[in-house]
Amino acid sequence: MTAVKERNVIWTPTERQAEFLAAPEREACYGGALGGGKSDSLLACALSQIENAKHRAIFFRKSFPQLRSAIERSHELFRPLGGSYNVQTSTWTFPSGAKVEFAFLDSDSDKWRYAGRSFNCILWDELCEWPNDSAYVYLLSRLRTTKGSGLRLEVRSSANPLGVGASWVRARFKIPDDGSASECVDEATGFHRRFIPARLSDNPHLLGTDYERMLQALPSAQRKALLEGRWDAVAGAVFDEFSHAKHVCEPFPIPISWDLWRACDPGFRAETAVLWCAWDKDMTDTVYVIREIHQKQLTPEMLAEKIRAIDFSIPIDLGYETIANDEPLSGIIDSAAFSNTGMGSVGDELNKRGGRWKPAEKGQNSRIGGINMIHERLATRSDGTVGLKIFKNCTNLIHELPSLTYDPNGGEDIDQNCASDH
Repeated sequence: MTAVKERNVIWTPTERQAEFLAAPEREACYGGALGGGKSDSLLACALSQIENAKHRAIFFRKSFPQLRSAIERSHELFRPLGGSYNVQTSTWTFPSGAKVEFAFLDSDSDKWRYAGRSFNCILWDELCEWPNDSAYVYLLSRLRTTKGSGLRLEVRSSANPLGVGASWVRARFKIPDDGSASECVDEATGFHRRFIPARLSDNPHLLGTDYERMLQALPSAQRKALLEGRWDAVAGAVFDEFSHAKHVCEPFPIPISWDLWRACDPGFRAETAVLWCAWDKDMTDTVYVIREIHQKQLTPEMLAEKIRAIDFSIPIDLGYETIANDEPLSGIIDSAAFSNTGMGSVGDELNKRGGRWKPAEKGQNSRIGGINMIHERLATRSDGTVGLKIFKNCTNLIHELPSLTYDPNGGEDIDQNCASDH
């Protein structure tokens, strides 16, 4: 009888890590609290197909200093498997010929370094450190392999709820407030995405240690995010009084007596944001945000068409019946929309198509004034009511508003690195 040589086990996943490693979805994010073993899980993902000579994986961090700890940890896990590390290229090569590369994407333009490259496995550590999804979405175009290679195509990421990119990460994976598991389908591609919560309680190696006690001592917002894994707790949040329970409501037909208007911050490479607002000024002095557009690459013609479609689809309560709005609406738009680029202005083009837009008045500290007005509306009144409510179908605003953080350089303005500051 031939003796079976005992194998040296260099790493064993926890139950939750094993769930992440076995996820069949095209995109999977393992995130939430600290201490869940997220970075180790990504390194294990990089190894999952190294028996295939064509396996090409790349592991991203936002900056090179942040990448060092992952590279150091990779030496502990990859070398016993026969990996050979090239310092100049930050790449591991395995006996089969498979390769795992480490890289950083500090600025958005860094993504162009990967034009023409191909990877079957793309890994993002601390995804919320990227302020928007530009690099992430571009690298999806690099996710490919040759026919018959036998390789899985997969994008894997880790994330904590705190960070300038928390809003877009949360929106992409449809992460609930409490950070519980979620699944969704990309409407354009049909590929599935999955969020798997990682919490300290899932890691028996850290549970009950000094590390847990350190997290317990953090300020409230940080403790909720980094220990409990909640995504509705943002440290340094501008609008920390925002509450889903108080400020989000079910949609309803708008009474005919209410004021109805819209506001727009146009873009093309960046998202255009349009909000429709209704004001119950006589009874409760409450402003309701009832509809929204939040979309990139809209020409003035496309935007005008979308706006008109929403304008004339808003349900209006006449008291005895509900009809679709049949009155033209007016709106306030960023004054820069009327800047002539040599081919006319966005504002003029929208108005030619019935937009009825007027430029927003801007002056010194006008942004601060706008922020203060929102604070006043969000504040809880003596009777328990609030002055601003958002229909639950305005999902982007609901995600964006509580995620905005203060400028780290001080003052009352919003951090310009936030995913959106419309």
